[in-house]
Amino acid sequence: MPAQHRDQAVIVTGASSGIGKSIAQRLGTSGYDVWLVGRSVEGLNATAADIARAGGPTAHCESLDIAKPGALAELVLRVGELHPHLFALINNAGIMHPESVMTGSPQRWRAMFDVNVLAPAEACRAAVQVMRRQGGPGHLINVSSVAAHWDTGGPYGASKRALEMISSTLRGELERDNIRITTVVPGGFATQLGRDFEPESFERIAESMRSKGLEPGVSELTVGDPDHIARAVRYILEQPVSINIERIVIRPPVDTTY
Repeated sequence: MPAQHRDQAVIVTGASSGIGKSIAQRLGTSGYDVWLVGRSVEGLNATAADIARAGGPTAHCESLDIAKPGALAELVLRVGELHPHLFALINNAGIMHPESVMTGSPQRWRAMFDVNVLAPAEACRAAVQVMRRQGGPGHLINVSSVAAHWDTGGPYGASKRALEMISSTLRGELERDNIRITTVVPGGFATQLGRDFEPESFERIAESMRSKGLEPGVSELTVGDPDHIARAVRYILEQPVSINIERIVIRPPVDTTY
């Protein structure tokens, strides 16, 4: 286990399942002092237990509803008070309602923007304040989605496009700091985002797969292992801040855009 990472704190949101869990496990077993953020206490404890079993340091579990204004930013500031080196903030948590503008729910749109845009933006600002005070170096990683680049991404795609705009704006503001910001753009990975899908969304995905000659369901050609994202995140954190990795797109071989 790399000893130098013991003195570097990393905050990972959405760490109770899916991509966030994989990121937290890989960074925790690499020796980072990981702070796990999510809504499920049971899920966070399971992630922490996996890290410990693999020989990593004890992870910190923070059950938190990041949709609450300022909640995630407050946690970031608290970690900055408790740890001498906040090394990275990884905004992975997200809500996905793949619905149209005409038939969708404005209430669900607001929920997506609260979690997918406002919470990461507030947290990034808080993290920059901490990193500047501590002297860095530091990394901000925002997890977007390929839906941000679809012509018909709907409100969900719009929320992820907005997150990418936050990233690019911050990147310009931080050029002279020893803080770097990277956008990771996954497509088609096994997560729990589908828990928020309406039945018609699953049918659109199934129809897209049938149109490509694939049977609907899980396939390694269309659904990726979240650990691929985790390895990319670890790679980003291992690079010096003299290098600016702006954006990484990672998706399975077959595109099931619908």
